[in-house]
Amino acid sequence: MSDFTPASQYVSVNPFTLPEEQHGWRGLSVPGNHKRKWYTLLHNEFCFVTAFIALPGERPIRHTHETGELNISYAGENRPMMHWNPPGVPHGGVNMTPPGMDDLDARVRSALGRVNEKDPDIGQLLDTILQRQTDLGQVLEALSRPQPGLRIAIDVLFPPFKTTIDDPLYPEKKTVIGQWYD
Repeated sequence: MSDFTPASQYVSVNPFTLPEEQHGWRGLSVPGNHKRKWYTLLHNEFCFVTAFIALPGERPIRHTHETGELNISYAGENRPMMHWNPPGVPHGGVNMTPPGMDDLDARVRSALGRVNEKDPDIGQLLDTILQRQTDLGQVLEALSRPQPGLRIAIDVLFPPFKTTIDDPLYPEKKTVIGQWYD
């Protein structure tokens, strides 16, 4: 691991003029649209800052960071989004269903059937509430999804800059320290 920038130096970076060892691609070994162009903007003993350019339709690969990650994304002009991904929490890649949620719909429908047997009016009311909840969840998911188009993201990591890639689409689970080359 090499330090590109001393901690005490003022930094102003044009990512397109960085030397070859400070930029590359991720996700090239994964089938589908998972390519990300990355640039190392700052790397010293205190932080590791990477900028990404994601083309429309490209999806990230699921991973975790030992000390967490601050992500600042721009999905269009003047629309920044900031996320804190806590230490060890998977993010990016395919959506993961929380444990015990795989059969939630079947359990809810079964319980609703038992309620309908005893009181059809309450069963109908509960069915309406559940449908509204489902509809609201779909609306919220659509609103939180980035709009199609070029997206820029800036990731800030903290020592020891350790990332674990654990995505079903990735050839193998691996841990890297520093920049993730693919």
